Amino acid sequence: MNFEDRIKDKTLTKKEKIIADYILDNMETIGFGPIKDVANACGVSDTSIIRFLRELGYAGYTDFKKSINEKFIEQYNANLSPMQKFNQSKNYINTGSIASEVLYNSINNINKAINSLDDKLLLDIADCLINSRNKYIAAFRGTSCCADYFWRKAIYFLPGLVLCNKAESETLEKLVDINKTDCILMFSYPRYSQICTIILELAKKRGAKIILFTDRVTSPLAAYADYVVTTNVTGLSFTNSYVVPLCLAEALAVIISKKVENISAERLELLDENIYKANLY
Repeated sequence: MNFEDRIKDKTLTKKEKIIADYILDNMETIGFGPIKDVANACGVSDTSIIRFLRELGYAGYTDFKKSINEKFIEQYNANLSPMQKFNQSKNYINTGSIASEVLYNSINNINKAINSLDDKLLLDIADCLINSRNKYIAAFRGTSCCADYFWRKAIYFLPGLVLCNKAESETLEKLVDINKTDCILMFSYPRYSQICTIILELAKKRGAKIILFTDRVTSPLAAYADYVVTTNVTGLSFTNSYVVPLCLAEALAVIISKKVENISAERLELLDENIYKANLY
């Protein structure tokens, strides 16, 4: 859990608020300085800072700095272009063990997802999709694989699915009639495309429910969403790794299939019958 999440629902004393505000205003540099610098800037004692951080769940100031620095590095890496990521990683990736390293990276991302998994949130999202008239599934460029995968799994059970995976006017034409009876499920990770902001602004204005799969609650798109699912997409080299959002997309499709299994049997049978006729295996 990051620092913002730890203080979000906490009632702070006057002194704690001074410390918290200073930390939030100096996120990019605070992880490199000693505790006395923070204490002097806030006008409090070292002990007050340590006590406050321990109340938030940190082991101490060293643990806090480590957490802040890891987040800063993660944010820096997230905003790099594919070429910058490639140049940064090419010197430390061992060619002889790339496959193993990619798998271990995916396992690490999955473990983080398991530790932060909110089953109720996925259940609520499934209900939102089931109860909406049109369900727009949106993602672009590299992230579009997540939308494609979910659409392919859910189409058997959900009517009204509209896949929006092209970053061009065609997508805006599909979405122009979105309204409060509809919802949009968007997958968007750094670097965030401008079209994502335009789409969510439109959906929000029209009263549609917004479901967002992204990398963190501080994503610039999170403020538009009614439901936010955060997943780690840190990749080994030049691109993001979408293993976790793909797993959660599959999980969401399975949840939906169980919720509607009694009413979707006829739809599934009709689809199967015609797919087999066309030899589309």
